[in-house]
Amino acid sequence: MSVFKHLPLLAIISIALTACSGGPVLSPECTSVSPCNNSISNLTTGEEKDIEIIDVVPRDPIIVNATGYSAPISRKNLSKSQARLMSLRGSKLDAYRNLAERVYGLKIDGTSSISNMMTTHDELRTYVDAYLVGAKVVSQRELEDGTFETVVEMALQENFRQCVSSPSSILSNPACQVRPRYNTSSSSQSGNSATTSLYTVE
Repeated sequence: MSVFKHLPLLAIISIALTACSGGPVLSPECTSVSPCNNSISNLTTGEEKDIEIIDVVPRDPIIVNATGYSAPISRKNLSKSQARLMSLRGSKLDAYRNLAERVYGLKIDGTSSISNMMTTHDELRTYVDAYLVGAKVVSQRELEDGTFETVVEMALQENFRQCVSSPSSILSNPACQVRPRYNTSSSSQSGNSATTSLYTVE
């Protein structure tokens, strides 16, 4: 008789369990990569997530060129060929000097330029100096009046603009580290002294 007394209670419990088992099971692990079976995905609940789009379009390198001139040298202690070589070298140095002025005055954005930031960031000057060593001679020719003309250029890669825009990243970002192709033993011994020569001839 005791079993028949508990029959209504058992019937109510079984009906409640049947109703619960028929509903969808929510799973927090449902994603678009691993969809769930017999459950409701959290991607279909109507919730929108912010998607950050990063610009990864590569930019062409900035090509900076400059021209230098040198008048013919007339000295009694120099032969004609020596005077021509001295004049040729002078035009090359003048071209490198003009290139340095152009790079140091390069505008990074609408409000700042490298020349404005040089006064507050010594590491920025060292960074640009290392880039200047990578300049190359494009052409050299002798004009009709004996003057020599030299054209030099250098390519500022995509990371140059990013590194110069944030001078603090020059010391922390490995992509901003420039490995110069010349011997730095003398410069390391001199400490924080100014650069003596930017116009190395290879």
